[in-house]
Amino acid sequence: MGSCDRRVFLGRIGSGMLASVVGLGVGQDLGLNGVLFAGEVGRLNFGDLEPLVSMMQETSADALMPRLKAELDRGTNLSTLITAAALANARTFGGEDYTGYHCFMAMVPALAMSRQLSGSRAALPVLKVLHRNARRTQAHGGRRNEVLLPVVPDKSFAGDAQAYLLAAGRDGQFDDAEATLASVSGQGPEAAFAALQPLVRDNIDVHQVVLAYRSFDMMQLTGPDNGQVLLRQVLRQCINRDESRRRQGRQAPAIRTLLPALMDAHGLNGEIEATKALSPAEFEELAQLIFTADRDEAAGAVAAQLASGVSGDDMGEALSLAAVRLLLHDPGRSRGTEGKPKGSVHGASVGLHAADTANAWRGIATATGGSNANACLVTAAWHAAGQSGRMDRLKPHHASEREFASTVPPEKLLGALGETLRDGDQKRSCALVERYGELDRDPAALIAVLIEPALEYDGALHHEKYFHTATQEYARSRPESRWNHLVALARVMASGYGFEAEGLAAAKSALAV
Repeated sequence: MGSCDRRVFLGRIGSGMLASVVGLGVGQDLGLNGVLFAGEVGRLNFGDLEPLVSMMQETSADALMPRLKAELDRGTNLSTLITAAALANARTFGGEDYTGYHCFMAMVPALAMSRQLSGSRAALPVLKVLHRNARRTQAHGGRRNEVLLPVVPDKSFAGDAQAYLLAAGRDGQFDDAEATLASVSGQGPEAAFAALQPLVRDNIDVHQVVLAYRSFDMMQLTGPDNGQVLLRQVLRQCINRDESRRRQGRQAPAIRTLLPALMDAHGLNGEIEATKALSPAEFEELAQLIFTADRDEAAGAVAAQLASGVSGDDMGEALSLAAVRLLLHDPGRSRGTEGKPKGSVHGASVGLHAADTANAWRGIATATGGSNANACLVTAAWHAAGQSGRMDRLKPHHASEREFASTVPPEKLLGALGETLRDGDQKRSCALVERYGELDRDPAALIAVLIEPALEYDGALHHEKYFHTATQEYARSRPESRWNHLVALARVMASGYGFEAEGLAAAKSALAV
């Protein structure tokens, strides 16, 4: 039976009937765990979580808020709510809906934000994102139009999973690819995640990179039994993106041929022992090169550094700094759109996308290691570079407001920042935070100011994601460069100020905030 036939077979008969047809033991041999047999006809089932997952799919957004508050009152924690919402999202959209996967990508960041808040307000970022997720789920048709159905692993598969998934993805073979991924998932979610990486790197799209990393993050909450569901949405999005590229007549990205050549030329097809760290001057030189160079030059430079024994951590940090410079030097949108006025950088701006993507590449490199990590970092350099042509590469966008910031007494910097954020003044907000960092003031107090607009406003689907990126990169960067990330966060929060998040009022009402 071909993999397409297997999937259709499962979709047409009940899971209980399947158990009677093949027997429970044979079903387990096929890789179908017990929760499948407890489900409805042709549907994935998540065992003990199923009632909560189904509620996420079946309930309108406003009606969902008090029901989630009741769950919290019964002792259900925020992690469980996020886990159920993530599984509902993956089952509904399968990584194929733009707003749907943006909702998914905001879930782990919203949970991280909740841990920086106290009392009833701690649940606010989570409920706000789950309201957004429910709105989109209902618009999509909820349980009636689920994309992910049960799939039988291809137990005959015994080849190179990375190569096979890449070839199947390029050929648009959804069913063969899913059956192979299901088979590899039997080796554990980490093996399946690693097998997906050549396909994730194949199209150089911010969404499939960030979705891949957030899916790996989410697996830490859902557990290995549900990891395959999360990775299937990554697989399907990658295949969808490549099919879309072909339909539009666009050429495949040059990294498809450049990356293998660089990996071979520099001996990166295996583990490279890290034997040296970049000095401050070398680190700055590499970050600036990635920021200013063309894509091929940046990828070649990172490949050479990795081959020389520079650590992947140093490479990842330099990439992150180069990406945030794209955000700090960006003049802003040349034309305004609804919710994104001229000069704004919130939402899908070049720099914000670059920063989120660099964060994801770093995470994937750490999660996979070896040749996959090397390939991720080289690809990340190619992805980040070549985008600063319309920017002033020497001075950031806020340079003209540094003198103003220098006149504000240190103890009044945060108060002044609150005012400039409310005014939507990106330049002054950045200059104030830069000054705050130069004085080595308390970062926690600053983050407490910046989290408020991240909570209150929508950010064109990006506020939660970027808040998490910026604070995470600040925490793991060297002292001489880490404040760049909070300066950029201030710019994004000022840019998005005043564009209220739909669903915020319903979440506040349910929580009595």
